[in-house]
Amino acid sequence: MDLADLLSKDARVMRSSLIRQLTGLVNQPDVISFAAGSPNAKTFPHDRFRAIQNHLIEREGGQVFQYSVTRGNARLIGAVRERERELKGISVSSGETLLASGSQQGLDLVARVLLDPGDAVFVEAPSYIGAMAAFENFRAKLYAVNCDREGMDLDDLAARLAEARAEGRPCKFVYVIPNFQNPSGAVWSQARRQGLYEFARRERLLIFEDDAYGELYFADMDPNRLRPVKAIDDSGCAIYMSTFSKILAPGLRVAWIHGPEQILRRIECCKETADLCTSTLSQRIILEFLERGWMPAQAARVRRFYSAKSQRLQDGLEAHFGSFARWRRARGGLFQWLDLPEGIDALNLLHASLEEDKVAFIPGAPFFAEGGGANTLRLSFSNVKDENIEIGLSRLSRRIRRATT
Repeated sequence: MDLADLLSKDARVMRSSLIRQLTGLVNQPDVISFAAGSPNAKTFPHDRFRAIQNHLIEREGGQVFQYSVTRGNARLIGAVRERERELKGISVSSGETLLASGSQQGLDLVARVLLDPGDAVFVEAPSYIGAMAAFENFRAKLYAVNCDREGMDLDDLAARLAEARAEGRPCKFVYVIPNFQNPSGAVWSQARRQGLYEFARRERLLIFEDDAYGELYFADMDPNRLRPVKAIDDSGCAIYMSTFSKILAPGLRVAWIHGPEQILRRIECCKETADLCTSTLSQRIILEFLERGWMPAQAARVRRFYSAKSQRLQDGLEAHFGSFARWRRARGGLFQWLDLPEGIDALNLLHASLEEDKVAFIPGAPFFAEGGGANTLRLSFSNVKDENIEIGLSRLSRRIRRATT
């Protein structure tokens, strides 16, 4: 029986990202993998999670495993709002906050609420594959906008906006990751964030700001430079999303969205039919973690861990890549971006690197919505064993040098 005719029009265009397709290849036990963009399990405070869970079960019994409300535990929402106000300068009401089952669900829910087929969405070049897939699953048209050292090029954004409008497309939002972007690791200047906000307000566009990595800054980064666009939003044109996945554990699947109440009410309706509610147990564990005052020490420990990993990577890059590759030192997050000499195709390079050198990375091209980036790649330092970082970079540099001769 051929089921193709039974699929919805949306389902027919859905596709898996190249990164997911490569997962089985790049995560083999004998491979040194700079590919996995996930947090390191050594940073998860599992002993404290165990203590909290045992305490909750002893105190509340089975009730802690019951359904919760769709929008999220009210006390946790309150704790998130207070923490956001203190750390990031974001001031929102409870009606402007919703908890989601991870950032990826947040991306999907925002896309469901805002996008119709053919709508225009503007993304950085490069941008996060998971977000682009979420938007394209609802048949949006993605416009890649050039970036420089300060952030998104607003002149190019204006040109792409004019192009989309000339094509008769409804222009919905600009999706950005201003802090330690996945994949590039880039950080926007505060001036460029202000400029984007003023542009969006003037052009009646929404800003969808994804801040999954903003708390993973290293010692040489002033956290004031990471202040979100949402912190200056006094007109309701910014939707902001962040997550506990990177500072606590991704398996908890708890993220949050701040945005205009009118939009969040619709997102709540979508979430109700998607999963009813985010994990009750996860929400209670995180709430208890926050109320016990453990989060500052946890965040600091995670930052130290990844900073040390990044430094090892920088040392290896300087030793093996300094003469033929270009990069900007990661100052936070989980990723390091490399520009290789023109003419090198990183995707073709990957296959030989895996088969012959047992070293994995992620080619950069899939992160570009409209093509390009063939000579770029992403290295993640989060899960590589310390002793393997230099070994893997040495092998990879030899592979690239052979490709240039």
